[in-house]
Amino acid sequence: MSDLQISLLVIGAFVVAGIYLFNGWQERQFRRRAEQAFAREHDDVLLQGAATRDASPAGRIEPGLQSTTPAPSPAARTAVRAPAATVVDPVIDYVVEVHLDAPADGADLHAELLALAAGWGKPVLVAGYDPASGEWHAAGAGNGNHYPRLRFALQMSNRAGCVEQGQLVAFRDAALKWAERNRGETKCLDVAAAHAMAVQLDRFCADVDIAIGINVVTRDGNPFSGTKIRALAEAAGLKLEPDGVFYARADYGDTLFTLDNHEPMPFVPEQMKTLFTSGVTLLLDVPRVGDALRTFDTMLAMARNFAATLDGTLVDDNRAALSDAAIEKIRHQLESILARMEAGQIAAGGVRALRLFS
Repeated sequence: MSDLQISLLVIGAFVVAGIYLFNGWQERQFRRRAEQAFAREHDDVLLQGAATRDASPAGRIEPGLQSTTPAPSPAARTAVRAPAATVVDPVIDYVVEVHLDAPADGADLHAELLALAAGWGKPVLVAGYDPASGEWHAAGAGNGNHYPRLRFALQMSNRAGCVEQGQLVAFRDAALKWAERNRGETKCLDVAAAHAMAVQLDRFCADVDIAIGINVVTRDGNPFSGTKIRALAEAAGLKLEPDGVFYARADYGDTLFTLDNHEPMPFVPEQMKTLFTSGVTLLLDVPRVGDALRTFDTMLAMARNFAATLDGTLVDDNRAALSDAAIEKIRHQLESILARMEAGQIAAGGVRALRLFS
């Protein structure tokens, strides 16, 4: 064997190894993102007359009559429009309000406020009251406004779970020390009472934090081609984004639902022409969608179109075929969840929901 042949073999081996390493990295990235989705684990439900729902423990209403394995949802990967940064909401935030002897210059306080807002493990808002407009503005933005009152707000729950009481104590003490240095008077809710509210809020969120998935899989074992999947998705207005998932978005950019590979690999643009898969999954992240019922109907129609065009079938995660009765039951469950969110003043797709379910 010549030196040239040996060199070509070595180069070929490196190329093949590189492909395997790249694919392995992609799969690890996919699994890492999936494990982050719906990370909260709760056994309790909110004690507010909650109706029992047939859903998996991980918070996903599977497309079938039985609850199934708690597969992590890819929906947490969705990129949505962030709510206004100046909204301080005592329903979901622990708030320390400071009344200053003399109005403080927001620009002078910029660095100090940013430092105070960092490192709490939950989102923090700092808002200043503008007497001229009667409105609250982001006080840590360095905009030069003068504020006689400030609000320091620590969000009490999100998909990572509930704030700990020790975090509330530390946050309150930091705000009180800041107020003392800046000659201000403070008022805030008792920490124990605030933590009890946070626990109740978190239980409520855990109980309604669901995703609805519809799987379209091959009928006879012949895999779907990536070319056809991409053509169907783009014809329906979906766009393949860098995380390897197709997104259906509203006009203002919010995610309505996603189309993902049913197998544990993301869709990669460069590989779609050679890709073959046993199915796709359409997923609706219910708390983050404002018109979830209409979106569910749109997603279902798209799933049926995929099944008809690709000669596939709609199934649940146990690969049991979906009947019209099963789909109707899912829709009733969705209606019940949305009604509970409305009654709890956390409307799906609203500012509170977008902050809590993030």
